[in-house]
Amino acid sequence: MMVPLMPHFTPLDLHSREFLEDPAPTLAWMREHDPVHRSAYGYWLLTRYDDVAAALRDPRLSSEWTKKGSLPGVSQRHRGAPDLDDPFVRAQQVVLHSFNMKDAPSHTRIRVLVQQAFGRAAVDEQRGRVTELVRDCIEHGMEQGALDLVTELAFPLTITVASEMIGIPADARERFRASFEDTERLGDPTATAEQHEAARQALVWQLDFIGEVVEERRRHPQHDLVSALVHAEASGETLTNNEILAALLTLYTAAGTTTERMISSGMLLLLQHPEQWSAVRRDPASIGAAVTEILRYHHPNQQTTTPRLALEDVEVRGMVIPTGSTVRVALGAANRDPSRWEQPERFDITRPELVSLGFGQGIHYCIGAPLARMQTQVAIELLAADCPDLTLMDRDVRHDPRRMDRYERVLVTLGR
Repeated sequence: MMVPLMPHFTPLDLHSREFLEDPAPTLAWMREHDPVHRSAYGYWLLTRYDDVAAALRDPRLSSEWTKKGSLPGVSQRHRGAPDLDDPFVRAQQVVLHSFNMKDAPSHTRIRVLVQQAFGRAAVDEQRGRVTELVRDCIEHGMEQGALDLVTELAFPLTITVASEMIGIPADARERFRASFEDTERLGDPTATAEQHEAARQALVWQLDFIGEVVEERRRHPQHDLVSALVHAEASGETLTNNEILAALLTLYTAAGTTTERMISSGMLLLLQHPEQWSAVRRDPASIGAAVTEILRYHHPNQQTTTPRLALEDVEVRGMVIPTGSTVRVALGAANRDPSRWEQPERFDITRPELVSLGFGQGIHYCIGAPLARMQTQVAIELLAADCPDLTLMDRDVRHDPRRMDRYERVLVTLGR
């Protein structure tokens, strides 16, 4: 169904709950009428496919937020040198060492060292464990008579895999995952003072926690990603402690929190389109195409990757984005650009495959993409094979008030 672009359409506040419940109409209007949008919150937002793809590769739009001294969207309380006696300032300085907040050549050096955990061989090694975890979740659903694809499949699957890769102890995994819900508010201009403070405390706790894990692996190496990074060497270089800590937080997000939404939302899309779910069940070979279309059609919040910093004036479609500006790119809007896809608002797993921007592009292409695809494909494959009578129970699926880029629950019956 095409989104109507009526002249009287009034775009919603991009940070309002109403927008986050259904971002597509506003983003479609912006893509057509205001593709280089100057937000009331101070950043610029690009929504057309060509502009977004170009921005992701433009060296004038930097990912290196050390040039500004703070995380994207987080204001500096004091000008001048950072106050390293402040625990949050120290934590923020660590995160700024993440490879997804670096430009080449620093980004390249760090990414080469962490890539080993997400290469094809490493992902293939994880397939057996992913299959085992999905089957356990399905068996639990069979016993209960129903399964919540969010809390009883996507969460335990992706968080277990990410935690095992990194070496997060089982008794700490839920708190570690939940802390990311708080830190998501760091760059949210609509968050309250209390929410910002909770986000700051959560980031400090994350860095303290993962720092203890790293020190333990220095003393007692294990077969996990932390030990690998501590001892990794490439071209005679090793990672600094701050780079290890920041990389682990970034990789946890890539391996866990993003993929959980892809799995539950992807299954919801298939169940909301019964003819396409039937096609997947009839032909397992179509699951790869289904995952590709899920990635194009459903993006967690439709609008952003790590924001970019304009190092100089950048002109886009006659608009000049001034030096020092924050630039965000709407991946979800770009993936529904009618200049790129025919009937882009239609979810269709049989459409000809074109390169979507769901995992980004350029040197910052999502390092966890192969693992995310594999986990999503295995989950769909086993649900289709083992649950022929799988049925969506709740037609009125709501967004999670704690994280508006995912659903609160997707409840299904499995049958036998």
